[in-house]
Amino acid sequence: MILAFFEKHLIWTNGKKFLYYYDEITWIVAALVLAWIVWYFVSRYLRAKSLRRAPRSNNVSALRKIVKIKNELTARWLCKGASKKIHAIGIGKLPNGEYCIQIFINDANEPPFNANPTEQIPNVYKNIPLIIVAMPNASFLSAENHFANFSTDAYRKLIRGHQETIIGGISGANANLDNNSGTIGYFCRKKSFITRRSEIYLLSNSHVFADLRRMNIEAHDFILQPSPGEGTNSRPIAELTQLSPLKFDNDVTDANFIDVAIAKLFHGQSHKFLLPFIGEIKRFVKKEDAEIGEKAQKFGRTTGYTSGNLFSVALDIWIKYDRTGKVAFFADQFLVETDKTNYEKFVDKGDSGSLLVDEENNAVGLIFAGANGKIDLKDSEQNAQIVVNNYGVANPISEVMNKMKIELVFD
Repeated sequence: MILAFFEKHLIWTNGKKFLYYYDEITWIVAALVLAWIVWYFVSRYLRAKSLRRAPRSNNVSALRKIVKIKNELTARWLCKGASKKIHAIGIGKLPNGEYCIQIFINDANEPPFNANPTEQIPNVYKNIPLIIVAMPNASFLSAENHFANFSTDAYRKLIRGHQETIIGGISGANANLDNNSGTIGYFCRKKSFITRRSEIYLLSNSHVFADLRRMNIEAHDFILQPSPGEGTNSRPIAELTQLSPLKFDNDVTDANFIDVAIAKLFHGQSHKFLLPFIGEIKRFVKKEDAEIGEKAQKFGRTTGYTSGNLFSVALDIWIKYDRTGKVAFFADQFLVETDKTNYEKFVDKGDSGSLLVDEENNAVGLIFAGANGKIDLKDSEQNAQIVVNNYGVANPISEVMNKMKIELVFD
């Protein structure tokens, strides 16, 4: 029986010469191909595992149960027309470490629920504590002629001026965004069977690297450094190659998950894989491994280096785009609260595209929205337990990498 798999077959003859094909060749080639396929996927898996921050103390199964319950509230309370006051719902932790669901309200003089003005937000839902958090509404963070004050001129020049060597955290945006500015977050490569290490891409948001006001958004737009809105000598350094389309005036059943674009850095353009005051990125954090309360830091075009704490995960939130006045619903995001003891703000207009990093220089997310305000808690019907006035919103970096099929540069 075994010999049947190792026969020889006549494939050509002229009567004097004979050409045979041997089954051994097929099996050897098949074995080599199979071995290569196994090696390829195992090596990819091992590489991805080595570049992922090791899981910590999160109770993933418990978190998944809370997420399902939170999604029920999102479907009821965040859908269009449900509430003018509730604008986000996420998952946080109580001081005792217990998970809770956070209900984010603005200071609008409105009842929580449009359908029943006398109804109040309950304290518990399906045995899960509900915590009311007063927080101003979020918006995208591309800036129009926005200049925050820095302590030194050198600091301002580092971020917003012409840089011969491109690094993460500096000013850069689409050439069509007149008078606007954004942040070049970091560097990445496209995932492929054959890694092209010489091809480097810049990572930022779609609303920074593309002009969302245009009816048809196309690749091949130039990315300028510094941004067109800086008022200094800008020049093209990269070409837009891929972006995540954004859905505006959508609903909870048709959510956005990422706001991401990449641009191919021009060959020969000098660059270094680092963020000012942070350094090189070492690994990335999977969405489910991010810990509520852990420290997060970033470097962006407007506020430079700031830090905060991961306040909420699995955040569902409405975001306003000031340039068009439209709103977009995003699901499954991170919310970072400012470290108020050291910084007045965590983000501001122009910081869109900043890379969110943990204390060990592992990438956590990509910042695209946030707010700064002084919300007034004069809510006669129901007061909030917590106030968050200054915060940033970020796409989980593992979702960015998976959906865009990219890998951060970890050289």
